[in-house]
Amino acid sequence: MMKKLDRYLDTFETGAFSLLLSIMTIVVFIQVICRYILHASLPWSEEVSRYCMIYTVFIGVGAGLKAGTHTGVDALVMILPQKAKWIVILIEKIMCFILSGIFFGLSAEVVIQLFESGQKSATLFIPIAFAYLAMPVGFLGGMVRSAQNIGIHIKEKKGEKR
Repeated sequence: MMKKLDRYLDTFETGAFSLLLSIMTIVVFIQVICRYILHASLPWSEEVSRYCMIYTVFIGVGAGLKAGTHTGVDALVMILPQKAKWIVILIEKIMCFILSGIFFGLSAEVVIQLFESGQKSATLFIPIAFAYLAMPVGFLGGMVRSAQNIGIHIKEKKGEKR
């Protein structure tokens, strides 16, 4: 089941990155053409590209945790004995899970409040909560990836003992 989830998340993250960065690039390119060649700007283009970048960043939380690029002080860990190194890495992975969980809960509260307030974005006139929804989505991905990392770390230790 974890392998299926991992494949699904990999597919989702890669697809989302490709789609969002493509949309952002195309919208900004069209805006540049409109502004400098047609001398008329598109008022909504900045907002669309900003939201694409926000979603890319927050979806990157889970992808970065999977790759192990967000946390770590390698110099400290490298000098530790093997058992201490394993414990420190486990603590780091647990802390990532806990922090992602805290941030998920806090950001979900903000999104709920924004949906209740009905606040709209400046130029697209969509609920601003959709922009903020990137946070809980990203931190949920961070929780799942952190849980996977913890499981893999423990499984590797059990494999060494055999």
